[in-house]
Amino acid sequence: MQIPGAAIGNRRRAARSSVIPKSLVRSGQSPRCRVDPVPVTPSSRPRRVALLDVDPELGAELTPADFARARRYAMADTAELGRGAYEPRTIGDPRLLGLLVIDGLLIRSVIVAERRCGELVGPGAILRPWDQFGTYAPMPFEVRWRVIEPLTLALLDSRLVTLSARWPALMQGIFRRAVERSHALALNVAIHTLQHVELRLLVLFWHLADRFGRVTAEGTVVPLKLSHGDLAELIGSQRPSVSLRLASLAAAGQLERRPDRTWLLCGEPPRELRDMRARAADLAIAGDVAVPED
Repeated sequence: MQIPGAAIGNRRRAARSSVIPKSLVRSGQSPRCRVDPVPVTPSSRPRRVALLDVDPELGAELTPADFARARRYAMADTAELGRGAYEPRTIGDPRLLGLLVIDGLLIRSVIVAERRCGELVGPGAILRPWDQFGTYAPMPFEVRWRVIEPLTLALLDSRLVTLSARWPALMQGIFRRAVERSHALALNVAIHTLQHVELRLLVLFWHLADRFGRVTAEGTVVPLKLSHGDLAELIGSQRPSVSLRLASLAAAGQLERRPDRTWLLCGEPPRELRDMRARAADLAIAGDVAVPED
């Protein structure tokens, strides 16, 4: 299934003959930002997926028997977004419940007074790009999407609401996912408040290592091709400062960029993170909650 999209910049990537019909592109773009519609690349064979196959945690509260039954009916069409910059308000259909990221990565940028704050969005996130609260906020802000790894999206429609009447735990999974994202955003804000750029980078990378990393003999590989500019946006800094601090971390043997443009963390997390983990372990013991070992 194809969902409407709009790319910004480098219009040569879109062949004129492949522009989607105007009827499929929603209007309402800001007059300051001229957007030309380009196709969102569908799968060669549009496919449907079982939501509980691609994201089993959505059914974490279901009994095994209900999980097996719900898996048969909780289906969704998929669509894809290729690498590039997008005007999010033109993507999707407001009649949908939302878009579930199955695969890929994007940076969702909020722009205020010419400064950008980035959120790294990956598998499991639920998005509603057509909701543009910044347009009507007392202090208006803009939102941009930049896909850095091709996205596969599940289109969540009203059928999921109907199924939730039979299995309410499905809607619990959706709400839990939304709350998880709000917690991740709060962590982003906390990283931005750290005083030193080096510490921001290390905390960000150890957080990404928890989400995406794999341990090797050399260290922890973070398999994300994030540029210096991407990192600056994610930690609330400027690219020259980030480049300088990355060089310092590489010289200290703490963080280095691999030939394939992914990243390698070496050694131990910074002291501040180790202290936080120790406090979390103490709280877990006090509350008789098990903490997984590193």
